[in-house]
Amino acid sequence: MTTAIMADEKKGPQRSCVACRSINNKDQLIRYVIDPGGRVLVDYRQKLPGRGAYTCFSLQCIAAAVKRKAFQRSFSGLAHPVDESSLVLDLRGMVEQKIVSLLGMARKSGQTVSGTNMVTDQLRKKGCALALVLVAKDISSAIGTKLENLAQRQNVECIHMFDKEKIGQILGKEEISALALASGALAEALLTELSRYRQLVREN
Repeated sequence: MTTAIMADEKKGPQRSCVACRSINNKDQLIRYVIDPGGRVLVDYRQKLPGRGAYTCFSLQCIAAAVKRKAFQRSFSGLAHPVDESSLVLDLRGMVEQKIVSLLGMARKSGQTVSGTNMVTDQLRKKGCALALVLVAKDISSAIGTKLENLAQRQNVECIHMFDKEKIGQILGKEEISALALASGALAEALLTELSRYRQLVREN
C-alpha cells in the first residue's frame, strides 16, 4: 500500500514497510519482532524488545512480505518461515483486544450510553454529541436499520460488531444490543481501531 505522507503529518519516528517500501509514521504501521526461537510475532503495542520490521496496515502488504520472504531478510535470516494465516489471526485478535480495552475505559469514564432506547434517545437529540454507535451483530434487522438511519442523519459512525452477550460483558451488564460513545479522544482512538478491524475482516 503506497500512501503519500504530507510533510506536516510526519511527526515522530518514520519507518518503511518491508513489502511496498512506503514510509509512514511508526505508530501507523504494524511492528514485528522475532522471539528467541526465530518465530515472527506481531508487536501491536510496539513495546517488545529487539529489532523490528514493519508493514502497512494492509493484508496485501502482509501477504507480499510473507511471499517475498521480507521478514527473513529484515531479521538477517534468523526468522523462521512465516504462516500468513496465523500472523493475520494474531493481529486481528490484538486489534479486537484493543477495542475491548478502549470500550472498557470509555465505560469507566462515563462516556458511554447503552441500550437501544437510550441510544435512540441520544441520536434524536438536537446537537447530538455522539461519535460512534456500536450495534450488536445479533440485533434484529429492524432495530439495526433504525439505529443506522438515525446515526446517518446525525453523521455518527454506526458499526456492527460483537454479539449482545459480548457487549454486555464489556459493560459489566447483561446482554446489550447497542451502545454509543461520546465525542472525544477515546472515541477517536476507538474509531481508528474499529477501522483497522473492519479492514482486516473486509480484505480477508
